[in-house]
Amino acid sequence: MAKLIVAVCLTVAAFPEVTTSYRAVSGGLYLLLALKESLFGMVMGYISKLVFDAVTMSGVFIDFQTGLTMAQAYDPTFQVQNSTYGKIYNWMAIMVFFALNLHLLMIKGVMYSFEMIPLGTANILTGSVIEGIVKLFVKAFAMAISLAAPLVVAVLVVDVVLGVIARTIPQINVLLLGMSIKTIVALILFLLALPNVVDFLQANLPAAYTNIVDLVKALKGR
Repeated sequence: MAKLIVAVCLTVAAFPEVTTSYRAVSGGLYLLLALKESLFGMVMGYISKLVFDAVTMSGVFIDFQTGLTMAQAYDPTFQVQNSTYGKIYNWMAIMVFFALNLHLLMIKGVMYSFEMIPLGTANILTGSVIEGIVKLFVKAFAMAISLAAPLVVAVLVVDVVLGVIARTIPQINVLLLGMSIKTIVALILFLLALPNVVDFLQANLPAAYTNIVDLVKALKGR
């Protein structure tokens, strides 16, 4: 309900600023145009959300390596099962997003799309647009790996050390101690790396806005 209210308020606020010429169309054509604009809006929304998906994905990578995938909990915001570190990283990204006033840039990006791509003229099924979307997916995946890499590599080193201990001192139950040790090491490293994580988010979260601009430019240059 909150999302719907925000969407309606933004629509009402943006409507007077949308300058375009209208022409009379039949009911069927009007429905097709509405569906096309809705699809364009969904694509814009999804590519702007890719940055947050990348942040959450990095948390999933860390959870998988530390064995915390068993501790997944239901996330009522997105109505899916979410990982522990994924939720932490996602909430950090949201706080940084609003602290940098990037939500205002998002609104600016939407208005920019109306200015550059008038209503009824969007055509997202073109080679340049599809290629651009694929590149954005690649960038999001690279961002997720970059954010998760320090903790994942550290836990991998712990795995190697535990493997050596298991071979040299078989009396120690490494399987029993391994998960606890990896969880503690990951938590300590996460706390130590918090300033760097915030810096990383500050540098990469503006992509939520630039992704929209890149999509609009790809459509404009088709």
